[in-house]
Formats: sequence, structure tokens, C-alpha cells
Amino acid sequence: MTETKKLHGIKELAVGRSDTFRLSLDDLHVRAGWNAREYDFDPADEDDLALARSIAENGVRETMTAIFEDGKVYVTNGHRRRGAALYARDVLGAEIKSVPVQTEARYSSEADHVLSQIVRNAGKPLSPFEKGKVFKRLIDLGWSEDEIGTKTGMTKNRVVQLLTVQAAPEGVKALVRDGSVSTDLALKAVRAADGNGEAAVANLTEAVETAKAAGKTKATAKHLDGGPSKMTLKKAVKEAFGVADVSERDEESVTISIPRAYYDRLREAAGL
Repeated sequence: MTETKKLHGIKELAVGRSDTFRLSLDDLHVRAGWNAREYDFDPADEDDLALARSIAENGVRETMTAIFEDGKVYVTNGHRRRGAALYARDVLGAEIKSVPVQTEARYSSEADHVLSQIVRNAGKPLSPFEKGKVFKRLIDLGWSEDEIGTKTGMTKNRVVQLLTVQAAPEGVKALVRDGSVSTDLALKAVRAADGNGEAAVANLTEAVETAKAAGKTKATAKHLDGGPSKMTLKKAVKEAFGVADVSERDEESVTISIPRAYYDRLREAAGL
């Protein structure tokens, strides 16, 4: 049986259709903000660099997925492979003439393309924070938390948790992005702040500072739980007295230095 007949037979049996082509890397484009990953490829990441070296040696074996839109080919799945292939070609000197690209199924929707970043991800898994970005995009497309959970194999509760972090202030998300706190720690701080975004950012920031003082690069629950009352007090005092200086004397006490005028007003208010 010839390859043509085999292909024709597959097409006859197929309930949906996508085609595979060989394309130049220069013809593959990415939409700004499309990829849920914080980066498409990072040569400083050992796993990413290992992928680039593998591609330099063996070429791209795992097919990317793309759509043709406005006269250009846009990658919908395989951004990391594309980035690694570009690095292999442009930095490692690999002679990569073309890469395998498969078109999206004919009747697939925008939501299908977004969801593919999770369900069709054959490479490095998305982080919880990155999954939350995908969920937020699906919510914007009209999906419910239940539908997202069913499609991704997650509980509705976990979907809601990751969406909660996506709705947090930018200061919280920035700490997750740079690796200072985990998604779950950010969630804990947001919920403990009971809707007060500034308090969540302040508490997480202080937890990170506490962790760094202890020689750690990432804050954990013990750094957040180790002194929430002190963090709240210090923040309240600074807001109340503006230039007040707050320092911890020991585990049980805090020293507050304020201008004399404020001190006199406090004594007056207390009837002293």
C-alpha cells in the first residue's frame, strides 16, 4: 500500500482534520501575551537549555501546533520548542531548515486553542500560576469553573484557588512571578487579608524579607505565619504616624520611635 493510499484512508476515517507541514522557524510567529508561560524559552533554565541542545543534535521531533490568521502562522502550542529551536539555530549553530507544524483541528474554537496549553502540553508542565492565567482566559471566554475543572481534571475548588490569585493585586503576582513566594502562599495571604489587597502585598513582602534575613530565597508559610500580628501592627503604626520608626527588640516586643509632638498628643488623648 502506498503512502498516498494510507493517507487517504486516514482522512476517510478522521472525524476531524489537521494537517502537518514543514515550516521555517522564521515563518512561525507568536501572539503577544498568548503563552501562559512567563517566558517562551530561558537559556538560564537548565531544562530549557537541555531541550535546545537536544534539538541542536536531533532536530524538533515533537510537532508544534499553529493557526493561519491574517496572512501569518501563529503558534498555539509549542512556544517553548520554538524558542529552544531558535536558540539551537542562532546560538548553538544547528542547521535547522524547517520544523514540523500541525494545523489546529478544522472545527476547533478559540477556547480549544487556549485549553491546549494544558491538556496538550507534552513538555514542561505549566506552574500553578501559569495554569491560573489559562483559567482566567477561559473565564473571559464564558467558561464556568465547573467546566474548566472537568476539562483539566482538576477540582472546582482548585480552579477557584488559582483564579483567586489571578485576581490578586499586581504586587502579589509579581512576588509569585519572581519566585519569592509560591502560588499557594500567595493565596493564603490574599484570603487572610480578607479583601485588603494592600495588606496582602505588605504581609507577603515582609514574609519575603524575613525569609531573606534567615538566608532563604523563598518565603514559606512559617515566614508568613511567624508574625502577622507584628506585621499588621507595624504597618498600622507607620500609617498612623507617618515618619514613625518601628523595630523589633526581641520575639516579644517592638520599639516604636515617634516625634515628640505625636507622643505629647498621645499622652493628652490618654489623659496623662
